[in-house]
Amino acid sequence: MSTAVPLETCETINYSWGFNINDKGYKSVRTLIQYLVKAAGHNANFLLNVGPQADGKIQQEFVDSLKMVGEWLQKNGESIYGTRGGVMPTQEWGTVVSKDKKLFVHILNKPSQDFILLPKIDQKVQSIQLFSSKQPLKWKQQAEGVFVYLNGISIDNVDEIVEVTLK
Repeated sequence: MSTAVPLETCETINYSWGFNINDKGYKSVRTLIQYLVKAAGHNANFLLNVGPQADGKIQQEFVDSLKMVGEWLQKNGESIYGTRGGVMPTQEWGTVVSKDKKLFVHILNKPSQDFILLPKIDQKVQSIQLFSSKQPLKWKQQAEGVFVYLNGISIDNVDEIVEVTLK
């Protein structure tokens, strides 16, 4: 019998669980997307609570944020939907998820060096490219993992996604 239970992380767009007219501390769209990505990286579901107003409507600030997160998912959903986390521990720069023979490397924080290391990748790598533009990246696979070189790459401040195809 397995003792593992599914994980779920719960957050709100502001800082109140239910509707609170006085709570004007809205989380940025960047923060919400990064919560979503980090949850995927930990193999968890992401529950985003949106408390309705007394009339049942969702306040406009929430609608606007949800729309922008939805637009991000329209472009980048392949790197989240149907993926599995726990590929490797979360790194200082971000997290990694997998699906089929692909790894989606989510760079959430600009690395301090001009490369990132994907530790303990045993499978042979076929190719590595930026997810958005399909621009190939230089890389090197060694015993300690895969080095992905980011020289000259402008890192998106929300989430730069690198697609690794395994053989």
